[in-house]
Amino acid sequence: MGAEEAAAAEDVMPLVRLLIVLFFYVGLPLLLLGGSWLIHHLILSSRRKYLTAQEAYFRERIPMTNLKQFPAGNCSAPTLVTGSAVIANNYFVSFASAFKHIFGGELRGYTGMCSDARRLALVRMLQEAEQLGADGVCNVRFETATIVSANNQKQSGGVELIAYGTAFKENRP
Repeated sequence: MGAEEAAAAEDVMPLVRLLIVLFFYVGLPLLLLGGSWLIHHLILSSRRKYLTAQEAYFRERIPMTNLKQFPAGNCSAPTLVTGSAVIANNYFVSFASAFKHIFGGELRGYTGMCSDARRLALVRMLQEAEQLGADGVCNVRFETATIVSANNQKQSGGVELIAYGTAFKENRP
């Protein structure tokens, strides 16, 4: 190796170090962020397709109402049925909501999270009613709770939603 080649190699070394530093401090975090965002949206899309299919399945099979009394007719075997869903908060929703706190407006990420939790809890309640052989569910109610993360008492860690109602069987002649 000649003196000229050694000098050229020394000129290239700072550039290689700069590229390595840029990759680890900029490229890798962007790659992880983009991959996480993609995985988040794939999971969300899959969950919403599942919920849409389950809601369509139960729509015709088990009618439900928020009325406190049973429908007209002779009903028997009233049973409490419940469905619970806990949806964890994610950093994309938290990050976007931080900007909304500055400027105001609807927190669409949290709205979607609560909507998914409500739908999932309702589907689980109807699955339990179907397992019991119920013909319908009346007095359907919802309860919510916020789960606070252990390290930060001000930031929500997720939402729990419980759907419950009274499943019944119709006495058919």
